[in-house]
Amino acid sequence: MSRGFFAAISCGLLSSWLIGQQWLAAGLLCLWLLRVWLLSDRLTWYLVFGLTLVMAGWLSWQQWQFQQVTRTVPIRTAMTMTVQPDEINVKGSQYQLVGHSEQGRVIGYGRLQSAIEKQQLATLTHRTRWQVQGELSPVPPPTNPGQFDAPAYYRSQGIQRQVMISSVTKLQLAPRHGWGWLIDWLHHQRQQFIVTMNQLPATLRLYAISLLVGGRPNEFRTEMTAVQQLGLLHLFSLSGMHVILLMGMLKWVLIRAHLSQMAINYWLLGLLPLYLVLGGGADSLQRAVLTAWLPLLWQWLTGRRSLTLTGWSVALMVGITLNPLVLLSLGGQLSYGLALLLILVPAMPTWRLSLWVQLIGLPVILVATAQWHLLTIVVNLAIGHIFSWILLPLTMLGAAVGPFLPAVAQFCDWGLAHFQAGLNWVGQLPGLMTVGQPPAWLAWSLALITLWLLKQPTTWLWRSLILGYTGLILGRRWPLQGAVQFIDIGQGDSILIREPFNRTVSLIDTGGRLHLPTPAWAADNQPRPRVATITVNYLHRLGISQIDTVYLSHKDVDHIGDFGDLLTLIRVKQVVVPAGMAALPKFQKLLQATSRPVKVVEALAGQQFPAGLTAIHPFQPGAAENGDSLVLTGHFGQHQFMFTGDLDRAGERAIGKRYPDLKADVLKLGHHGSKTSSDPQMLKQWGVQRGIISAGRHNRYGHPNLETLQTLQQQGILNYSTALQGMISYHYGWGTAGYWETFLKEGNFYQRAASDAGTASR
Repeated sequence: MSRGFFAAISCGLLSSWLIGQQWLAAGLLCLWLLRVWLLSDRLTWYLVFGLTLVMAGWLSWQQWQFQQVTRTVPIRTAMTMTVQPDEINVKGSQYQLVGHSEQGRVIGYGRLQSAIEKQQLATLTHRTRWQVQGELSPVPPPTNPGQFDAPAYYRSQGIQRQVMISSVTKLQLAPRHGWGWLIDWLHHQRQQFIVTMNQLPATLRLYAISLLVGGRPNEFRTEMTAVQQLGLLHLFSLSGMHVILLMGMLKWVLIRAHLSQMAINYWLLGLLPLYLVLGGGADSLQRAVLTAWLPLLWQWLTGRRSLTLTGWSVALMVGITLNPLVLLSLGGQLSYGLALLLILVPAMPTWRLSLWVQLIGLPVILVATAQWHLLTIVVNLAIGHIFSWILLPLTMLGAAVGPFLPAVAQFCDWGLAHFQAGLNWVGQLPGLMTVGQPPAWLAWSLALITLWLLKQPTTWLWRSLILGYTGLILGRRWPLQGAVQFIDIGQGDSILIREPFNRTVSLIDTGGRLHLPTPAWAADNQPRPRVATITVNYLHRLGISQIDTVYLSHKDVDHIGDFGDLLTLIRVKQVVVPAGMAALPKFQKLLQATSRPVKVVEALAGQQFPAGLTAIHPFQPGAAENGDSLVLTGHFGQHQFMFTGDLDRAGERAIGKRYPDLKADVLKLGHHGSKTSSDPQMLKQWGVQRGIISAGRHNRYGHPNLETLQTLQQQGILNYSTALQGMISYHYGWGTAGYWETFLKEGNFYQRAASDAGTASR
């Protein structure tokens, strides 16, 4: 193997350790350096060790810079930034853009006031300069495990700050000259292409923007659910396959133009970097372009061909230099990892190679999605040739001719739509397994064992691999510990209760957004429900594919608004509501979201339910208002919990009168810490030691109320808030005394930003 390969692997492990805080990578790096030392090739050792030191300095400086930014507080500011037209995304009444400013690349968010503004912004096709006013802050972190990690994602694009735009004071064209003009022209052409494709039929439009310029239309996630479930997302991410097809077509054209091989190489050297800009510059495309471009450059400079492995190695080191997080993303891991596999793997039939590709990529997929479909291997075997010979040609034909000949566009759209319908049908077939997310050390181990198995297949390695996956499934499906977890669902309530070994899995409330009436021009702005992006996503990572009981405290949207979406995303065996709520049209409408039978139970005080929960309110059927809230109590670990929904002080006193001996040292404060709840006398009577506040950051209701916080302080009650600490968890069982854990730690941006959010409005 080449010296560059040893250096590239060292740099990859180094970035996983320093940037990803994966200490297993540090151990592997030490073993790898020891392996290089034992080669007794001093030149290789000096090269690898020197490059490792240089890269360590570079990555450490990058990490220090990032940490400095995360420690800053939001500030009101006026700033100027330049924006390329293809880096503006308009959705409903909101827009998002990426701009270059004195603070580097920033991501901006703003709100449109009219359909005219929306139309003007959507049709910008040239580089512009924006003068804006707004709040500049670090990109906010996730607040729940498994949630979208915005700082890591945007950091990989060179973005560490965001600006919430309150007003645009000036917007004008900002053309450049010299090499800058060429870059601007490429962005202009990319945006022009997207604008043109938006006029085509829906499926053709989606495929053209995704496959040809690497765009992600707003409906991509919803329309491509089957693509994600079946592990075909790599086909819609510009990568090696697209670059190979592009180079093949270019060579075919240039050869027929009677150009020499040297002239063809010159053309490829010039055009490949341009395609990187036109394709959006994703990590997978960057890797593919670098891997193809660097050997051509080497041949031009030296007159000699370079090894494919050398090209891959240099591409990885350049990729890490440009984006230190490249190996911490799904796209980077699959792109570089599978490309290396194709280089090193011995010759074998295509079907067998596809099996190994799927097996080696499985730990990476599970870390990213926690799910795997049994039909993934079969579909991937069949789809390769269909993609190359049918889908891509249809897309290119429709994109090139469709704008001028609608009949051709309709024909191409018909073919693509039928393929997509077939793919959706396959995706709905049984076989989607919720495996759970492996910890980093196990994912590394499974991947390394699989690679070792490819090189040296032995019974012992096969058994180790099977044992590893079996341990993952058993550990996730039947965990030794239980937990009570207050999910940060924004302004709302959602509490997950898991007994040890997942004997029962319960959810109290689902959260939800209040959707205000919007004008027709803004109707296409429907954000994904938080129950999908946060709750169900987290359940899947725990290996949970069904909920035994969902308890809905009352009818307010911030408690039950996402219940209908929950029913479509995960199986629910039964739902418990306060007596009188089951017949409400609002609840019945949510229940109709699924065709699967769901048992509905109406609860009154005194009824007992799974997981040791007991209802202590309401005492009689009601209209599911705040005062009718379902209140539950249960003992978990060393604590007695009480979950109060939005119950008011009168209801609290009624519970105290009916159950004078009731104790609860952990209280989920009623009504998000409002002063209408948390009666001081009842806090004393129940013996509350910890209060949990579930509230949104900067919410318009002023939750939690200052009076409530003062009461907690006066009584010495330790309080946690999802607005400050994100998900709040209590773990218990398996011989442990039980311990509390918050997802956000002290000093985190959100804790500083939200510390003064609640005042005394309610």
